Amino acid sequence: MTKPADHLADQPAYHLDGRLVDEAAVYAAACDPRRSIVVEACAGSGKTWMLVSRILRALLDGAQPQEILALTFTRKAAGEMRARLSEWLLEFSCVGTLDGAQRQRLTKALVDRGLATSDAAALVPALAGLHARLLDGGRGVAIRSFHAWFVQLLAAAPLEQACMQAGQRGHQRGGIACS
Repeated sequence: MTKPADHLADQPAYHLDGRLVDEAAVYAAACDPRRSIVVEACAGSGKTWMLVSRILRALLDGAQPQEILALTFTRKAAGEMRARLSEWLLEFSCVGTLDGAQRQRLTKALVDRGLATSDAAALVPALAGLHARLLDGGRGVAIRSFHAWFVQLLAAAPLEQACMQAGQRGHQRGGIACS
């Protein structure tokens, strides 16, 4: 007799495009920056890993760091995502010629993030040089909480901010009516 947990372990637990699929299919879809996807999962299920993997894949696909905005609900989560991205970029960076063990390690990291082995192997040199590329580029990936992003938007629109601070609709400021 099999335990219920053993029986459930054999069943796909993920839904993708209306059908049950295994974990590998979900990760391949969720980490693919060319797809739009919504991930619903409980705390501790690996969403941060998945989102940062998606950022990594987008960078490898040619996205510029300043073209990426990742929003999350809390400063803590944004900090965790930034830390994870930095850790991975350092971990995956290699200077000089890659040896066989380094190639295998980086290929596996990309396969874990949803790429086919041949595609992953082809991207190994780009992954090894990604940290240096981002450092040379100056501006990094924007990973923020919703609150921090809204504050940034307000800072970029000082007239509207001044009107909001005045707290008065129809108030005249510098000859411009706030409404």
